[in-house]
Amino acid sequence: MTVYLLSGKDMFRQEERLATLLKEFSIEKEYVTTFDASNAKTFRFDEALMACDTFSLFDDSAKKAVIIKEPHFLRAVAKTSKKETEKQETEKEQRLKSLEAYLKNPNPNTLLVFYCHTFSADTRKKEYKLLTNYDVRVIKFELMKPWEFEKYVDNQLKENKYKLTRDAKTELLERVSNDTLKFHNALVKIDLYGKKELNLEDIMHIVPVNADLNIFRMSNAFVAHDLSSTLLAIDEMLQARYDYVVMIAMLASKLRSLYNIKKLYERGLSDSMIATRLHADDWAIKKGLESCYHLQSKTLLRYLEELATLEQGIKAGRIEPKNGFEQFILKNGS
Repeated sequence: MTVYLLSGKDMFRQEERLATLLKEFSIEKEYVTTFDASNAKTFRFDEALMACDTFSLFDDSAKKAVIIKEPHFLRAVAKTSKKETEKQETEKEQRLKSLEAYLKNPNPNTLLVFYCHTFSADTRKKEYKLLTNYDVRVIKFELMKPWEFEKYVDNQLKENKYKLTRDAKTELLERVSNDTLKFHNALVKIDLYGKKELNLEDIMHIVPVNADLNIFRMSNAFVAHDLSSTLLAIDEMLQARYDYVVMIAMLASKLRSLYNIKKLYERGLSDSMIATRLHADDWAIKKGLESCYHLQSKTLLRYLEELATLEQGIKAGRIEPKNGFEQFILKNGS
């Protein structure tokens, strides 16, 4: 079967696999046709299938690829009105008939790829079930767990013959924050750096600090009452051109997440039960609880209330953002 479904939220590995498929099938760039299927109103499914069956005037055995990108019919969607639903059902039945007809007799010279580049295909969809009934190759690229990502990084570094000190690898993992695209961008910079053995100073020089790491370090230092580390993280964020209003909002968001976790924990819920309730990862819940184990939920709630008052004062022009935020940190972060 020359039909594939690529699905998941790890966009880099999806792009990498698509490039590999085109190479494996020896398909040149000029023989690749991409259809934007994200909009149900503009995408025409039959046109895409028609493209699968066309042949070159110069070489009828030439291989080609048809990419159906971001197929709306494989995405989980909210409920719609009854009238809209009836229209969608009619279109769906026609789409299923056309799809099944092609799957029964696919063009062996055409690589057809359903490319869910930014989302995971909804396995409940009839189109998904039809694809799997005909042995379509379904390849999923979900975001890796932290330990899976660390193993992936280790393999990539080993493959490229790089040796990092322990603290250098820890810093690298923090700076790319479980993101394969960020990691491979960092790998390009490491290649250009020209050294095979790297230490902490090298990584800090080569790989930029990302926004997630900045707020992670600031919030962790704050709830740990490590004032010097909190102020250092704030200084790094200022150098990265964050303003105080943004930092207040980001810290409030993190504290709100910790408050929700801690409140459920105090009610007797286990890590896995909290993860299910908050639609979060077990590992993230575990780390969240570890970071605020010494704090009660009422303390986190007080921080949130003070930040809300601070935000209101800034919006009303009564409080200067820099002074207000610094006073909050000095009062609660030591």
